[in-house]
Order: sequence, then structure tokens, then C-alpha cells
Amino acid sequence: MEPVDIALLFAAVAFAILSRSAMKRFVARRLGKSSDALLEIDFWKATSGEALTRGLLFVEVLSWAATVLLVATLASRVLQ
Repeated sequence: MEPVDIALLFAAVAFAILSRSAMKRFVARRLGKSSDALLEIDFWKATSGEALTRGLLFVEVLSWAATVLLVATLASRVLQ
């Protein structure tokens, strides 16, 4: 396992967690409450077409996708 891959994995997870907490604060401020299970849907409804804030949702989803991809890459290297 290369240190760069592990650093990228931790960076992707940290970025996803930070964007999720920002989304949670935004939804709580806009709607008064937020559901952890449905945070993405609540955030989509709360933004009402604002391109910049909706971009945060895509960043969060792409961060989790990158995390899954990096974990799969590291697991395949370990299993070889």
C-alpha cells in the first residue's frame, strides 16, 4: 500500500464529513431541523435551486464515491 493512497483516502473521508456537517448546519438553519438519514433530500429541498449550495451536495456525494473507490483499490492491492 502506498502512503499517497492512504493519504488520499483520509482526505476524501475528511472532506466528505466536513461537507456533510456544513449541509447539516445549513438544513437546520433553513428548515429548523434535519434528519441524518434523509439529509441529502432535506438539503435538496432547502436549497431551492441555488447552484452554489447544491454544488455542496454533489461534492459530498462525490467524496463518498471517491472513498469507496480508494478503499476498493487498497483492498485489491492487499489481496494480491
